[in-house]
Amino acid sequence: MSVKTGDSTSREPRRLTTDLEDGRSVEVEISGSPDNHARVDVRLEGERRWVFGVNDDVAVPLFDLDADGYGNRNEELPAWIEPLLRRLGLEGVDA
Repeated sequence: MSVKTGDSTSREPRRLTTDLEDGRSVEVEISGSPDNHARVDVRLEGERRWVFGVNDDVAVPLFDLDADGYGNRNEELPAWIEPLLRRLGLEGVDA
């Protein structure tokens, strides 16, 4: 999994793109301040969206949506999300 980052010096939200092993593309947007007031938005191309808050360097799931924008909190997170968040510098995902 390779990650391509945008301009990290800007005060605008950081946007990253990565390709999964199965060829699908994921876009990650990090907004807020880096001192644990951040929000991480993960979008799987044309399929799903997961939004996390950051608390003490741990991603806390806030909500996830299916492709039609409906809430979908009953499913487990895909196996690729936690390694992706760790590559961003977070310690993991809070259950």
